[in-house]
Amino acid sequence: MILKDDTRLIITLGFCAILALMSLMISIALRQLKDINDSMSNLVEETNAKTEAANSMRDSIRLRSISLKTMALKDDLFERDEEYMRFIGHSRIYREAREKLLSKSMDKVEAEIHAMLSEATRIAQPLNEHVAELLLSGASKTEISTAIVHAAKHQEILLDLLNDLVDLERISAKRALKSANEHYFESRNVMFLLGAVALLFGLFIAFLVVRRSAEQNRHIYHQANHDALTGLMNRRAFEKELKLLERRPEGSESDDVLLYLDLDQFKIVNDTCGHMAGDELLRQLTEVFTKCLRQTDIFARLGGDEFGVLLKACNIDGATRVAEALRESAENFQFSWKGKVFSIGVSIGAVPVKQGSTSMATILSTADIACLEAKHTGRNRVHVADIDDQHIVNRRSEMDCVGLIKQALQDDRLCLYCQSVIPVERQVDQADHIEILVRMIDNDGKLVQPGLFIPPAERYGLMCAIDKWVLKHATNWLQEWKQPHMPPKLMINLSGQSVCDESFLAYAIEILDSTAIRPGSICFEITETAAIANLEKAASFMDALNDRGCEFALDDFGSGLSSFTYLKSLPVDYLKIDGAFVREITNDPIDYSMVKSINDIGHVMKKKTIAEFVEDDATLELLKEIGVDYAQGYGIALPIPLDELVLHTITPGYCYAVESGSGEWCQGAALANIRNTTP
Repeated sequence: MILKDDTRLIITLGFCAILALMSLMISIALRQLKDINDSMSNLVEETNAKTEAANSMRDSIRLRSISLKTMALKDDLFERDEEYMRFIGHSRIYREAREKLLSKSMDKVEAEIHAMLSEATRIAQPLNEHVAELLLSGASKTEISTAIVHAAKHQEILLDLLNDLVDLERISAKRALKSANEHYFESRNVMFLLGAVALLFGLFIAFLVVRRSAEQNRHIYHQANHDALTGLMNRRAFEKELKLLERRPEGSESDDVLLYLDLDQFKIVNDTCGHMAGDELLRQLTEVFTKCLRQTDIFARLGGDEFGVLLKACNIDGATRVAEALRESAENFQFSWKGKVFSIGVSIGAVPVKQGSTSMATILSTADIACLEAKHTGRNRVHVADIDDQHIVNRRSEMDCVGLIKQALQDDRLCLYCQSVIPVERQVDQADHIEILVRMIDNDGKLVQPGLFIPPAERYGLMCAIDKWVLKHATNWLQEWKQPHMPPKLMINLSGQSVCDESFLAYAIEILDSTAIRPGSICFEITETAAIANLEKAASFMDALNDRGCEFALDDFGSGLSSFTYLKSLPVDYLKIDGAFVREITNDPIDYSMVKSINDIGHVMKKKTIAEFVEDDATLELLKEIGVDYAQGYGIALPIPLDELVLHTITPGYCYAVESGSGEWCQGAALANIRNTTP
């Protein structure tokens, strides 16, 4: 089951909700602070204005009383008039302050006090003015004193009322401050509540994210360690299990066995019915194989149609029985797809995993090689091997060599050699011939002979890549030829893999069409066995390149059982007589007759002949007697680096020599000297 990945959506929605809550909190907080600030500002302004007005009225009342008393003490009429003017001024200030006080908003209690204050003012004002008039008119002291006492009583009433008003304003301010505080705490509680909600919501989102991430991690871990098609362990997880065996405690007597399974005929199902059928076959076979295994066994799909089984605590005899049960279950299994029925087999390699054995990578490689051996010996069988088997060791070395070959191709660490192919009898109109050979350079800069890397390359399908490299660099060498005489004809070996590979044919055509190489400059050598095994493709391949001026030589001719039967079907120009016949023609009359027969029939078919493995003068003389056209071998010339090739004419034939270490040219006039023309 594939989990829907909505974690990002959950996180997005969650944080949007948290941001909305935080924005709401900030909005509420700002609004509450604004309300409190406005309320406090208005309160302070109103209270200050009312208090200031009340204090002005109180001060005016006191100053009027002082002015009246001062007038009573003044005997000078002018001074008394001057004080009276001050009295009038205080009265004006009182009136203005009272009008200002009345203009402010007031509650019910304030309104009542203001009403009493107005009434008291209405009574007290005439009394104060009466006292002032008495003082100005020169009334008796007794009358003035009585009037002052009477006016002072009402003045006290006014002061008391103003004191009450000031006290009321103070109380109102305290009450408003208390209300503001309550409003603040209420707002704070609301913000705390919203903050708690946001926190809880954030924790909830975090919990969802963590849980979903844990589910996804478990799913990712399962995907990383299991095959999506079959649900089995994949190669990565299987190799981890194998590595755990390396850390088994010493002294453990429990041995295990590794089985490597490779299905037979699986490609037929894929090619016939498509990959959907192949996938269904793998799923069904997985169920069939699982029934043959124990709960403790580890079963994995290693890739494609390959499986691995680690049989825990099992000896090799028991493992062989399990492997045979797996093989029989596959053999008896019938796969049906859209009316078609297929029989499937399985090749199995079994390798014991013993305490203290070599690395698990080597054991897995050994099991793979054992499985390949089961395939090569007939398929649908079990092959038991041990990591110390010499044949397995050789195969493992070949597989290691495959990696070195791939790296050498990638790093361009191949180099071209050549060996002279000379005409047995000198003819002026004959072109020069050299066979192109390839060497590999290892990581230490040393040459690796073809016998060490060509067989693994052929076995593991790398020859096409090598042949492409050789063709490219050989044609480059031809293009860079700077000598005044014509360059030699290059005889380039091709493997059977390249002959049957359409991509190689396309590559060769592209190389030939993109280079200005003289027609007839290249002759491809194909072994007789490769040509006969793929006769139709070989003929088509030759025809395509013949059209572009290339020639062909049939290498190792005579080694097949029906050589002459197929010769008429192949457009070849040269027959290279198998060296197994040439080497002993001086001692074996049968070999002599075989070489003569091949040469005669080749000439009848108008094909030139080349004798390989010419190693002495006597052999060369017999070839000349038979009438063979060309000779090649260590008795003619040793292989030399292609870049060091320099042409020198000798008698009766000619060869290619290289500069010696001292800088002198090595050359000779006879075959004995020819053999010494290479270092």
